[in-house]
Amino acid sequence: MRRCQYVLLRQGTIKFHFFCALRLDSLRPALYCRQGNYGWGRVMFFGLSKIAAFFLTSGNLVTLGFLVALLALIFGATRRFGQKLLIVIAVTCLAVTLIPVGEFGVQFLENRFSRPGPESIDTQNIAGIVVLGGAVDGSQSVERGLAEYNGSADRVLTMVELAHHYPALPVIFSGADGALMARGFNEADAVREDMARKKIAVPNIVYENRSRNTAENAAFSHQLMMKNWPERAQGKWLLVTSARHMPRAMGVFRKSGWSVVAWPVDYIASPRRHLTDINVSHSIKMLDDMLKEFAGLTAYYWTGRTATWFPAPQDDGAM
Repeated sequence: MRRCQYVLLRQGTIKFHFFCALRLDSLRPALYCRQGNYGWGRVMFFGLSKIAAFFLTSGNLVTLGFLVALLALIFGATRRFGQKLLIVIAVTCLAVTLIPVGEFGVQFLENRFSRPGPESIDTQNIAGIVVLGGAVDGSQSVERGLAEYNGSADRVLTMVELAHHYPALPVIFSGADGALMARGFNEADAVREDMARKKIAVPNIVYENRSRNTAENAAFSHQLMMKNWPERAQGKWLLVTSARHMPRAMGVFRKSGWSVVAWPVDYIASPRRHLTDINVSHSIKMLDDMLKEFAGLTAYYWTGRTATWFPAPQDDGAM
């Protein structure tokens, strides 16, 4: 048994002492007492963010709502409540579909940072490239034994393209596994093995395989940069991630001491909508993406991981 303490809030230090087991095999290493890179503030932030993400997923809320309504319909005393709850859920799903709040929100996020032209990149003396993970389906990859890419595969495709186009620049692919529970998956290792399996020669790509979220992407990639290319620390680095994730990523990397140029990829919001585009599941998915990013922006700002709530292209002081 070992005694531990951690910081909970951004302002002021709240220390909490307890005894924890040295080993909890079913949980990720960050969830038990461990010396090294995982401070307890980082542990708590990671765990709470995953719990919050569950309740911010509209599909989960709809499912829970249906279960509550069905249980209420069983008993006579709560039957009217169950009927009203079903109506509220149906009306909400219809409203989200017809009034694409999620689509508009994601489009707003994606348009925050534009991708610079190749000619401007050549004149900015770029020192390197950082590509954030999130392009591989961890569950499927573990089940199939192969790197199964998801809808954000554009991150990896862009990484290979940029690595070939700028062979003299170091390219960092950053990401381990963002799941709360251990499942024997590491995204950086999976992508590296997939590159070797497909015989894609990209010798300037280095893999950072410890980070589980955006804050750790910035921190661990910075450690890797300082270890291997300290002379490039003051230069500008291209930051590659999904366009909707770019505002939060830029804020975190800037706060971590990086000088970064946004290179957004993986756009998912439709620039125009037609009646034929009406789809309940798609609308709920877009709403989930919007809620996740705005909740992440808020949490990262409140905990001091970004300098502004909604980072802008101009400077860290813009909102």
